[in-house]
Amino acid sequence: MSTDTFPADTLTAVPMTAVASDVGPGNTPPDPDGGATEALVGRLFESVLGAMDLFAISLGDRLGLYAALHDGGPATSADLAARTGVAERYAREWLEQQAVTGILVVSSDGTAAERRFALPDFAVPVLLEPTSPAYLAPVASFLPPLGQVFDRLVEAYRSGSGIAWSDYPAEVVEVQASFNRPAFTHELAGWLAAVPELDDRLAAGPARVADLACGGGWSTQALARRYPQAVIDGYDIDDASIALARRLVAGTEVEDRVRFEVCDLSGPAERPYDAATMFEALHDLSHPVQVLSSIRQSLVPGGILLVADERVAESFTAPGDPVERLAYGSSLLICLPGSLADGGVGTGAAMRPSTVQQYAADAGFVSCEVAPIEHMMFRFYVLRAPA
Repeated sequence: MSTDTFPADTLTAVPMTAVASDVGPGNTPPDPDGGATEALVGRLFESVLGAMDLFAISLGDRLGLYAALHDGGPATSADLAARTGVAERYAREWLEQQAVTGILVVSSDGTAAERRFALPDFAVPVLLEPTSPAYLAPVASFLPPLGQVFDRLVEAYRSGSGIAWSDYPAEVVEVQASFNRPAFTHELAGWLAAVPELDDRLAAGPARVADLACGGGWSTQALARRYPQAVIDGYDIDDASIALARRLVAGTEVEDRVRFEVCDLSGPAERPYDAATMFEALHDLSHPVQVLSSIRQSLVPGGILLVADERVAESFTAPGDPVERLAYGSSLLICLPGSLADGGVGTGAAMRPSTVQQYAADAGFVSCEVAPIEHMMFRFYVLRAPA
């Protein structure tokens, strides 16, 4: 994966020159002029500002402040308060913060009460369009619910226990579904087309597909749209995820071909499947080999499981690029605790290709190959059941 799309100063915690080969027991990276220390101070300060921005964006999203500015046009704090039902003083502080941090634009003429704030066009797909590839508002909404389980997370680190996905607030489920929705909406068809033996088989006629660890079901719906003669069964161990998936599919044109069910994935399926998919979930499983073995047994002879998971480096490398940093950050807070729940193996989000291939072999798949799909965030694996 190229890192050309990321600013260079986001890729390292300290200058690369500070990562010296003589670092070892009793040594620290050389920093003769204090530059690395200053850089780390600057990075942490920017992180504080970024965290505050994310909380402010979450407020704007949850309270409908961005939507009110977009739908109703530029507003004073009194206008925004009237449109959204928030207190005027809070509306004013939020508007001013959003302008100071560079998200909103403001006409500074007149008094504080007379200032008018507007949401610029470039921010609309990022904050308000849930199927846009640029949509990132859900990222901000991850933080508040994670704060609710932070004390429990501290205790898990001390005890070595896990925290099941279902133990996190329901908002985490909704945020995760929203975060992946644009990719499933716009890109899933292309991913499938890049695996012709899977795509051709499912497009040829009636088929049954299992979408495993389906979450909010956006992937399940996208599969049903890709294959209009197929029946798609979405499974997830989490009750809140399945409830959300059922709400989201209700009234859509694929509702009659999509079924959602709570299932721990470790038992035998009720019926054979021509193919199965698992998007960004293998690293979360407490017992991945057991689940993969069950999936293999559920597939018809020669059936295929398509797995998408984090596109981390093939081996541990430090410092890492932004994708690696995101994987580790997510793993610290959600993925590793989830994989350690119920006496799990503790895979975590930084799951290397060699780990996936070992899990697949242990589960009885005859092959596990990396699919030729270029994606910034995901790496795709094609697992084949015995013929």
